[in-house]
Amino acid sequence: MNTPLRKIALLCATAALAVSPLAGCSNNDTGGSSGDGKSLEIVYWNYGPAAEAGNKATADAFMAAHAGTKVTLTPVTGENWGTYYANVATLIASGKHPDLMVISGEGAQFVHANKLIQPINKYLESDAEAKTITGDIAKGLIDGFTVKGDVITLTYGWNDMVVYYNTDVFKAAGVEPPKADWTWADFEATAKKLTADTNGDGKPDRYGFTWASNEIFPGIMPWVANANGNLTSDDVCKATADTPQVNKAVSFLDNLIKENVAPAPMPMSDVFTRFQNGQVAMFGAGRWPIATLLPGFKAFDIQLYPKGDTYKTVFGGAGYPILKSSKNPDLAWEYQKFTVSTDIEKQYVGTPEKPGDSIPSRRSLAQTISKVGVPPANSDLFYDSIDKYPTLVPYPAPAKYSAFESTVLRHLQLIFAGEKTVDAGLKDMQGELSSIVTC
Repeated sequence: MNTPLRKIALLCATAALAVSPLAGCSNNDTGGSSGDGKSLEIVYWNYGPAAEAGNKATADAFMAAHAGTKVTLTPVTGENWGTYYANVATLIASGKHPDLMVISGEGAQFVHANKLIQPINKYLESDAEAKTITGDIAKGLIDGFTVKGDVITLTYGWNDMVVYYNTDVFKAAGVEPPKADWTWADFEATAKKLTADTNGDGKPDRYGFTWASNEIFPGIMPWVANANGNLTSDDVCKATADTPQVNKAVSFLDNLIKENVAPAPMPMSDVFTRFQNGQVAMFGAGRWPIATLLPGFKAFDIQLYPKGDTYKTVFGGAGYPILKSSKNPDLAWEYQKFTVSTDIEKQYVGTPEKPGDSIPSRRSLAQTISKVGVPPANSDLFYDSIDKYPTLVPYPAPAKYSAFESTVLRHLQLIFAGEKTVDAGLKDMQGELSSIVTC
């Protein structure tokens, strides 16, 4: 779908959720819950089998615990979170009015700016059970879903950006595993030692590092954060893509390509394949890769990203905000609260044979990952990274996140392909983002 149609869908969707009913956006009002206090409709990103299974398991468990309730799940596709939000807008414009939708941290500004959600502050203040729950959740996870004092949602699961490394490749190359206090210089030296031309054709057959080309979260953001920068201002009202800090981060990555230490960035699915094949020694991601790597591939561990001018953990979570269109907001709150209950959070811990693809938001549950034997060996680092280290807040997620991310990725592709210099590419990126990142 082209951009103009997406904009039309978004305008209709925003109005449809803010004022119901609305004439003009859709003649097919399929509605959502009935308003009887016993039914909910939930929209989620269908990124693969794990998403469908996870949402269905939660819905089934909620219905079992709340006799007489009915939960309807509506899957929506998308290449990434940004396109998922645009597709949800199109869905809502067609007449769907769900009670809750799954969002990531990137969507917090979007749903708040467009007045699509009901903040949960009143529930957090009045619900005694909520106080116990939030006391078991790292403050950063609450802050990550707070916009202008409004708490958008509780986070049921989250991911932080860490470096995965192939332990077999490290051992074969005689390279010591990285330590938590390593620096960019240490990282580059390590990546060079791991890069190898194994067949003598003058080209690397194994690269020291690579990163994702289709998302900024596991792509450039950890490097930007550790250069003490960001892609937006603190109020997420202005783009800051042409700052010295962003330039430093992008230049570092660009130099890895020029030095043949890293290939051009690639889709994350390709990263997984090459990592398991030993063609890439390190890559960056959250906890979700272990659902792909395990149980067949266990020769890996994780470490913090290397420190640049500073160190900040880049993280993102997911939650079920209550939409203004909900006819059953109190039941929707019970569902949101249920998603962070002990029984549900245990699913994100998983088992060595079937691990979860996110980190539990509840500290008490996340700390059991290593105890039940789910790889990697350094898995305690997942929660420690947000409990014991500074974090990047805010994540650069303006209301027009889909346009923002696609613009950033397009300009980065030109830079990393050598078609533009870092300076020229970031200048052009900043110019285009100036009309996208606004308040």
